[in-house]
Amino acid sequence: MLKIFHGRSAQVHKTPRQPSTKRTPFKLSFIFSTLFAIAACSGGSDKVSVAPKDDLNEAPPPKDTGLAIPQNQDAEDYKILYFGNSHVAGQAELIKTLIINAIPDKTVTAEIAPGRHFLAERLNDPSSMDMLLENEWTHLVLQGQKYSQSGGNIYPTEAAENWIALAKENGITPILFPEHPQLGDTQEGQFVYDIHTNIANNQRSCVSPIGPAWDKALTIDSSLDYYHADGNHAAPVGSLLTAYVFYEVITGQPADLVPDIDELVVDKETQSFLRQIASETLLELPACEF
Repeated sequence: MLKIFHGRSAQVHKTPRQPSTKRTPFKLSFIFSTLFAIAACSGGSDKVSVAPKDDLNEAPPPKDTGLAIPQNQDAEDYKILYFGNSHVAGQAELIKTLIINAIPDKTVTAEIAPGRHFLAERLNDPSSMDMLLENEWTHLVLQGQKYSQSGGNIYPTEAAENWIALAKENGITPILFPEHPQLGDTQEGQFVYDIHTNIANNQRSCVSPIGPAWDKALTIDSSLDYYHADGNHAAPVGSLLTAYVFYEVITGQPADLVPDIDELVVDKETQSFLRQIASETLLELPACEF
C-alpha cells in the first residue's frame, strides 16, 4: 500500500518573508495539553521495524466502499470529533477559535476523543465507537494510521477504511489527517500524505494535505518555530498552520480570508503567512471530492 518517496517540491509564490521578532508564548491551556499529550504518547509515527503480527488482521474489510462523502461544509452547527494521538493536541480549541472569529453566525463544537490510540486500536475500543455513534457529528478527523518511517513495511489500512465507511453511513464527513513531517525530513510529509491518499482511493474520504502544507511553509520560511523541542510534535506556529488547513477543509471557506485573531498570540504577520500557505496548498491539492 505504501508508495515510494516522490519528493514533491513546493511552489514558491513569494520571496522569503522577514520573520517577526515577536515570539509571544501561546496560551497556557494549549501548552498544558500539548505537554500532557507528549508525555502520554510517543507520537503518531510508528518506529517499529517489523509489523507486529496482530496488525496483519486488525480489521475486517469495510463495507459500502462506494458511498459518497457527506457534504457538511454548509452546516449551521459544526460538530467535529477528532480521533488521534498526541498530534491532535490543541486542534479542537484552535478550530473553534478560527470558526468563531471567521464565521460568527455559526456555532461549533469540537472534541478530542479520550485515549492515545492508533486507528486500529480504536476500532476495538467501545468508548470510541459509542462517542462516534451516540452524538450527531458533522465531521470526523482521523489521525493515527500506522506507518513505517523506513518505508520497509506495509501496515494495513482496513481500520482507517472502516472508520471512514462508518462515518459516511452516519452522514459524517470523514477527514484523514496525515501528520506533518519530523524536523529535517524533507520526504516524510509527502510520503505520509501518499499513504492517506491511497486509503481514500480504497474508501472515499477527504484528505487534508498537512505534510505538503508544512513542506511549502518550511521551504519559504524555515526561520519560524514550527516544531516542539523534540523535533516531532508541533509548536504553536505549526499547530496553527495545521488548523488553518482544517478550517478550509471543514468550512469550505478560504483560510486566507480568516481575520487576524488577537487571542492567538502567534503574531499577526505569521498568522497571515500561515493562512496563505494553507489556501495555496489546498488550491493545489483539494482535500475533498464531494
